[in-house]
Amino acid sequence: MYLIDTCVIPPDDFREGGAERQLYQLASSLNPEGFRPIVVQLSSNSSLPVTTGNLGTLELFHFPTRRLYGLDGLRQLSRLLSLAKNKRVDIVHTFFEKSEVMGWLTARLSKIPIWITSRRDLGFKRKKIYDRIFRLTAKDCKKCVANCYAVKDQVVQQNNLASEKVEVIYNGLDLSGYQEPFDDKSFRRKLVIENGTPLVGMIANFNFEIKGHVYFLGAAKKILEKVPNVKFVLVGDGPLRPRYEEVAQELNLNNNVYFLGKRADVPTIISNLDVSVLSSTNEGFSNVILESMAAGKPVVATNVGGSKEMVADGVTGYLIPPADPSAMAMAIINLLNNPDEAKVMGAAGNKIVKEKFTIEAMVKSYERLYKSLVAKCNDNR
Repeated sequence: MYLIDTCVIPPDDFREGGAERQLYQLASSLNPEGFRPIVVQLSSNSSLPVTTGNLGTLELFHFPTRRLYGLDGLRQLSRLLSLAKNKRVDIVHTFFEKSEVMGWLTARLSKIPIWITSRRDLGFKRKKIYDRIFRLTAKDCKKCVANCYAVKDQVVQQNNLASEKVEVIYNGLDLSGYQEPFDDKSFRRKLVIENGTPLVGMIANFNFEIKGHVYFLGAAKKILEKVPNVKFVLVGDGPLRPRYEEVAQELNLNNNVYFLGKRADVPTIISNLDVSVLSSTNEGFSNVILESMAAGKPVVATNVGGSKEMVADGVTGYLIPPADPSAMAMAIINLLNNPDEAKVMGAAGNKIVKEKFTIEAMVKSYERLYKSLVAKCNDNR
């Protein structure tokens, strides 16, 4: 039984949600001969892709939980206990904070032997109350799955969890969207950008300042002083977007920066870039870096979180200090001025993704983990 605070997101749904998309890929790809996955979505939002029923091969349930305490929380906990009993659940695997608490209670009250929790980022959104709760419940947790070693290190330090209890399983990327040829001319024609014009881009929501848009724009200003014909695209949306549009105006970047909003054609956009950028000051494991590498594009990324576990500095791109637009500009200019080197780096990144970061590799790692925990429980009976 998977529990998630939000909902699962299938590949053809282009709303934001890295963990939600990863969960769908995982649950729907498990070997049906060994596993019966069900997903319970705790989101209080009724506009989910599927609330209750089947999404492909996946069985979904919607138990909207606004609050953990009070009648609402008790009612949904009762439903979870009933579902766990009816489905004869052996493993509870939780994603995010509410599901962590509800999953722990479900496992404990139903005597389900295995509870696994997850960490998907460096915890900048995680409320302190949940860390305090987890310190009390951690003894019941069989494993905590982190999606990179940077996240693991933080969990071990902040939650006082033994290192051997934290398992690193990297995100997997569906490579199918990066195997087909792309029509560069049509994309550039819509933006009125001539073929051959250098194109630098970043895919990131405008929900949090940690995405570092201000540093990207600062770097763009410096790049244009050296390479005046460069164009820049920003893909994503959120409440901070108007502010950064104003910053672009203040820096006189209007004719060179395109704010594209949310897009359903991200693979096409990335494949048109000469350089893909991650400017975050705090990041767990960026799926955009994986997507850029899969598209054969060199990456300039801030050296935060799990970036160094994907980007080999000087091999598949460049790692730069966070909040440093000068360093970012220098790295991008170097790639634009050395297109052959950039192409070699992009090819190296593509090779690494195919070797280490596929859906198949991720699913096999989870299957091994689940089987090992079940075997250990059986041995202890």
